[in-house]
Amino acid sequence: MNWADWFRKQLSTSGESFEWALNAIQPEHHRELPPNPKYLGKWPPLRHVWHVEQYERVIAFPSMRMFLDEEGPVRGAFDDDDNAWSVCSTLTSAKLLAQFHATREQQIKLLDRFVEFNWDNPRDTNWGEKPLSFVVTKTFQHTYEHGDTLLRMGLWWEEERELELLREERKIKRLAKKST
Repeated sequence: MNWADWFRKQLSTSGESFEWALNAIQPEHHRELPPNPKYLGKWPPLRHVWHVEQYERVIAFPSMRMFLDEEGPVRGAFDDDDNAWSVCSTLTSAKLLAQFHATREQQIKLLDRFVEFNWDNPRDTNWGEKPLSFVVTKTFQHTYEHGDTLLRMGLWWEEERELELLREERKIKRLAKKST
């Protein structure tokens, strides 16, 4: 099996699915915190796009290059806290998606150099001794993980907002009843 072709398809498909998921959310919600954070998460949709692109640019792509001896082992985490996000939070959906696609395209292009490669040979990575197959699988797993959250937002945002309003109304009525 040509693993480079197989992983190219996975990275391409997961990237397309990720963009589809963001586009399923009304643009006016892209910077808003979602209703029902237990189900829809605690980040605005665009933060998911930014986070995934940051992970791929700072961790995944350099980790792939490490297997070609072009980069040393990647250590630690990347800076994706609230302060780091606030610097980028004004970027448009189009800009963040363009950055994501550019980073993803670099990884897909790099796969051409792994056609004749032992995908099961472990190296010292950010996750311990792992093979290249793990590193690339982790990339599309991470994309699907955040894509799943975006899809839930796209499918259920309005319904969750309505339920949130109903719960608030009931709470106000209960409090009003108790105070009388």
